[in-house]
Amino acid sequence: MEKSMLTIVNRTVLSLITLFIAYIVHKVIMKSIERVTETVGKEVKAPKTLSVLLAFLIYGFAIAGILAIWDLNLAPYLAGLGISGIVLGLAFQEPLTNFLSGILVLVTRKVFEGEVVDIDGLTGVVDVIKMNHTHIRTFDGKLILIPNRRVWTGTVTKFWPGKYRRIDIDVTVDYSSDPNVVLDVLKKVLEDEPLVVKDGSVENAVVFKSFDSNGMTYTLRFWTERETYFDTLNAVAGRTKVYLENAGIKIPYNILEVRLREDTQGGTRTR
Repeated sequence: MEKSMLTIVNRTVLSLITLFIAYIVHKVIMKSIERVTETVGKEVKAPKTLSVLLAFLIYGFAIAGILAIWDLNLAPYLAGLGISGIVLGLAFQEPLTNFLSGILVLVTRKVFEGEVVDIDGLTGVVDVIKMNHTHIRTFDGKLILIPNRRVWTGTVTKFWPGKYRRIDIDVTVDYSSDPNVVLDVLKKVLEDEPLVVKDGSVENAVVFKSFDSNGMTYTLRFWTERETYFDTLNAVAGRTKVYLENAGIKIPYNILEVRLREDTQGGTRTR
């Protein structure tokens, strides 16, 4: 009896040691990857997703080792499940489908960590891809867990897959303005703004849009790096106003005109 208890204790200790080693190995590998990427001057892409994948592999080997420590052979148990196995299979059909879909999503990189996507109407930044769910963080701070089956089979729209984003700004000027002068001034805005990309891989333009009730509207279409989107938007807007004012070009605003006239009975009416 004592020998049996000692064997159980030993196996339990070995199982705990195996899990601890798996934990340490996972941490060491992640730290090593981070050091190597820092040394070569790069950063780890999708670190959370990579951590999940490594944990899955390492702990999978650890569980296999624990089964060996306890001399467990699952084949007889699986064979003995019979009808219960069918019931369990149906019960776990959805989780297994999500698990397999998660592997396909990770392998094919249909979506990846840090990417801005729309998945069947849900828009946000991919926070992490786990084995059963993909975590999407919306722009207003919500965290949405989407089953991987939906990610794999659904329609995925990727926003700004490259490193640049395009910005469109509409500018309305007074009808008294010379269109040629307006075009020259607005093009000068894009040329002088350092945050606007001008490397030849993208094209910036100023185009006429429409004749509106209060003036002529032009659209500035230009590109910037994703990280400087809002800074570039503010910079171009401010520069546009300054350049137009310096060129004597007016930016119109809506005017409400009120006229008073006398009626036949000596009163007044407002129009």
